[in-house]
Formats: sequence, C-alpha cells, structure tokens
Amino acid sequence: MSTDPSDVYAVIRSGGKQYRVSPGQRIKLERLDGEAGDAITFSDVLLVNGGGTVAVGTPTVEAASVSGEILEQGRGRKINVFKYKNKTRYRRLRGHRQLHTSVLVNEVALGGQTWSAEVDEQPAAEEPPEDPVEDPAVDEPAEALESAEETNSEESEE
Repeated sequence: MSTDPSDVYAVIRSGGKQYRVSPGQRIKLERLDGEAGDAITFSDVLLVNGGGTVAVGTPTVEAASVSGEILEQGRGRKINVFKYKNKTRYRRLRGHRQLHTSVLVNEVALGGQTWSAEVDEQPAAEEPPEDPVEDPAVDEPAEALESAEETNSEESEE
C-alpha cells in the first residue's frame, strides 16, 4: 500500500461538525481561538486512513491527532434574516455575518506514524531583465518627421 500524503486523510470534529482533511489542505471552520500564524491541534479524530490501515474510533481514535496552522480569522458574506407575519404588520430585517477560521492542515499522526504535507520549494527569485539599451534608430523616425515638418513649413512660407 502507498503511504503518499495525498492518500492519507482523517475525519475530525470541530464546532459540532465533521470534516475530512488531508495534509496540505486548507479548510474553513467555525471560529476557533487563536491568531493568524498560531499552531493548532485537533484531538477529536474520528477516523484515520493512512499507511494501508484504517483506524475507526469509538467515538474517537485515542492515539491520533491532526495539527495545523491558523491562516486567518475572518467573516463570511452577509446574509439577511427577514421575519414576516401576514396581516399583522410584523416585519423584522436583520443581517448576519458568520465568523470563521481558515486552517492549513500540516500533518496527520496515528500512534508513531506521521504524514506531513509536501513542501513546495520556491524557485530562487529571478533577476529582472536588464533595461533595453536605447537604440537611436528607434527615435529617428520621430525626429525625421519633425525635421520634415520644419522643411515643409519653410517651403510653404516662401
């Protein structure tokens, strides 16, 4: 069986919901405590599939954990909540924006085994191209036009 990190996944519980996560995946969860850049560990792991084995918890897998990094704390798009009762002149309009946390899953661990996200190496910064050398031939047509206009205006004055 393959132990490629793309084949590894876990099911975690957060905010009363369940999420299927893999190393290197970005997920949006309901608001979690912490700032951007903080490390976070999920110990409510319900299932782990990796290394040719599947570990199912009752209700959680004791030796499993999923760790990640908080990317940002944000708010979702605005929704309008409109209440209306017919024939009683009752109308209520309220807006709501749900808070969320974006998390990058770094690794899934089960017992002594750990599966991490593949790190993409960034290529070295390329040097910007050199400024093109100004070619006098490029400017000649404009100068030629100006000189031609001057000679035409001189001829028409005579």
